[in-house]
Amino acid sequence: MTNVIPFPIRRRIARIADPPPILPVTIAEASALDKIIAVVWGITAFCWTFMRFIIPLVVFWQFLRMMWFWNTPGAHAGWNFLAYFAGYTALYYFVAFYRPKALRDRDVNRGGRNARK
Repeated sequence: MTNVIPFPIRRRIARIADPPPILPVTIAEASALDKIIAVVWGITAFCWTFMRFIIPLVVFWQFLRMMWFWNTPGAHAGWNFLAYFAGYTALYYFVAFYRPKALRDRDVNRGGRNARK
């Protein structure tokens, strides 16, 4: 019962390969249009908490107006509602999912991963 057979122990040291060199990230200079879009996006994102409650009320009012004036010739309430709804949808997309190039390139320097390129 106490007869334990010692097995040969081979200790192998795993060598870690040298990591590849880290290349410096080059940041492209943003054009004037990109900077203007970044400023507009920043102002819109800053005011978005207020606008996301007001604009749907306006769109809903246009919807009610469209229902009221549906058979009235010359009112074009349906097209007005469609324009307001498309504008609100585009604005929502612009604030929620779009990210200006000037801000995207700046995040690369902070070491964060930027999946929205």
